[in-house]
Amino acid sequence: MKKVPVYLSFVLVIFFANNLYSQKFSYNESEIKEILTFLADDEMKGRATGTKEEERSAQFIASKLLQYGFRPVIGDNPLVSFNLLLYREVGFGSNFSIGSKKFIEFRDFMVHPQSPSITLTAPILFPSEKEKSFNGSAIVLKSKIDSIPFLAAKYKSKGCSAIIVNTGESLSDERRGGVTELSIPTLLITDEIYSILTLETQKEVKLRTVVNVIEGTTYNVIMKFGRDDAPVNVLIGAHYDHLGMGGPSSGSMKPKVKAIHNGADDNASGVASAVEIGRLLTSYSDSLGIQIFVAAFGAEERGIIGSRVASDTLYKMGLLPDLMINLDMVGRLVDNKLQIGGVGTFAEANEIINNTNVDKGFSLSLTQDGYGPSDHSSFYTVGVPVLYFTTGVHREYHTPDDDIEYINFEGIGKISEYIASLISNLSSIGVPKYIKTEAPPAMSRASFKVTLGVIPDFTYEKGDGFRIGSVSDGKPADKGGMVAGDIIKKMNNKVISNIYEYMAMLGELKKGEVLNVVVDRDGVIINLDIQL
Repeated sequence: MKKVPVYLSFVLVIFFANNLYSQKFSYNESEIKEILTFLADDEMKGRATGTKEEERSAQFIASKLLQYGFRPVIGDNPLVSFNLLLYREVGFGSNFSIGSKKFIEFRDFMVHPQSPSITLTAPILFPSEKEKSFNGSAIVLKSKIDSIPFLAAKYKSKGCSAIIVNTGESLSDERRGGVTELSIPTLLITDEIYSILTLETQKEVKLRTVVNVIEGTTYNVIMKFGRDDAPVNVLIGAHYDHLGMGGPSSGSMKPKVKAIHNGADDNASGVASAVEIGRLLTSYSDSLGIQIFVAAFGAEERGIIGSRVASDTLYKMGLLPDLMINLDMVGRLVDNKLQIGGVGTFAEANEIINNTNVDKGFSLSLTQDGYGPSDHSSFYTVGVPVLYFTTGVHREYHTPDDDIEYINFEGIGKISEYIASLISNLSSIGVPKYIKTEAPPAMSRASFKVTLGVIPDFTYEKGDGFRIGSVSDGKPADKGGMVAGDIIKKMNNKVISNIYEYMAMLGELKKGEVLNVVVDRDGVIINLDIQL
């Protein structure tokens, strides 16, 4: 291929710089409404991960992109499947007894859906009996249900073999739970059974917990438009999954309400905008010298799993984009207020954002880092500059009330036009250069006196450690030699099986201590000493 003369390159840059900022895009509200209405319809039953409704949603998104001239990125199928753990579910055959008293499941007790499966006999102990050894005991206590994961981690570290919890609430008939296995077997008991246990002279319980791990398949939609040899590649992404019917461990803000969570804003709005931006750019892709990728990610609500899979796959194929733009909840524009994250992830971001906004008039709120609990962080942690767009959280977030009547369709259209213009203006700056920003404090709680400076990999669900998603520059973990992908196996000689045990251990540490950490790095066990 012949090189373009330097003077001609200069002329082309001047041409693009003079013309692209005046590029006009006109959104199609009916197209936006069609996509959002389909995804947020009751018929889709909340687009829960691994359901046939989620697959139908993916097929619909792919059909719209095919209609606009997009083609698959990986093979011939625009739907890229991947497997994952969907949920844990209480099976049949659990039992619980003390002496000759046998208790009835779902009347007297229930197994926590995230409990390990086990059969054991153990002495019971109450937290007030501090003089007795916790070792091998089943601790009986009162607690709110949200605290159970941390209590299981805490009492495992003390040597307990199980926890038996009275929450003060009626037992649920919900057999399904989240994906992370608790540290030790966990039973929930009624007020009556708690009273019986406090008075019982026989202090040994027998229990059997039966919990099944349910795996399944879901999809990313990844498609492209334009020349494969384009100088700049931009990926516009949004997750399309939501919370299904809600319920415990679903992520719903109303976990006791079993109802369709349509997720009109979260994130049917983001998908509708991403597809519309793709449509707007199809007429100009070749002349702009930009190849457009549009991706709809599955399993975001399960811990940004789909985008992690997508970024890893594209990395291995040598197809990572030069810029990733993420849209998550852009359907509630009020007073033209638009939030943009990732402004510090490449040098020209501020300039291009503000120049593009001159004739748009958005009231912009800008943040620098490229991290956060949404899909852009999956790409940022592998070295891709990112921009993250949202109109913000609202009272209907993660409830059955996030429905279509609250959506500002004109707002989605304006945001789509703005982002299309912003992407077109990339021709004037060339390929964005990645800048690593400082991550915000991770998992901060008032009881934590220290931080390692790591962000967890929420996709890791094996129950044999805590995997690091990214490490912040200059923080204790970085200085101590920890790197992204390390799986923490032990901290100060205590076994770490999951994020709850990691957090429980973190709460015990103090500034100035030296923490010994055992990590698995690509199959090699490494000891690290980290100064806190």
